[in-house]
Amino acid sequence: MTEEQKDLEYVMEKYGRTINGLIASMLGSPSERDDIFQEVFLLYYTKELHFEDEGARRSWLIRTAINLCRSANRAPWFKLRSGEEFDADALLSPEESSGDSELWQALCRLKEKYRLPLYLHYFEEIPILEIARVMKLSEGAVKMRLKRAREKLKIELESGKNETETEAEAHEREQEYLINS
Repeated sequence: MTEEQKDLEYVMEKYGRTINGLIASMLGSPSERDDIFQEVFLLYYTKELHFEDEGARRSWLIRTAINLCRSANRAPWFKLRSGEEFDADALLSPEESSGDSELWQALCRLKEKYRLPLYLHYFEEIPILEIARVMKLSEGAVKMRLKRAREKLKIELESGKNETETEAEAHEREQEYLINS
């Protein structure tokens, strides 16, 4: 195995989960996610890149993934896709609870400008300063987006609970109707 191959294996092992989660939060189709994931690491492997530190390497990978996802979403064939449905649960490991699934689905319903900083900061534990550098925003802008994203996420989660309660109430009324009939 060459040094380049060892480096690629190390980078994929270290940052693969982060990049995969980021791509998943931006694209709905599993096949597109796989394509973008491969493209990010193919670019890393084929370009002669030199980084000051691990933070710079991670920033490059994240920025590249974001750019490739945005390009995929802008492509003219975007509207002609097969319409594969987004399945947030497919991205969760078996040991993760349904509460995590609800959180993930709520996160994926947020606008990208809120979803990306929230995902990077809370799911991947990337510092605000690095998120600002990757997203080419000021630190204050990232903090504001995180604040607004938390507010919107709270509303999303509360509306989901209300819908569940309403479904449960409807089911209960239906059961009462059947019993009384």
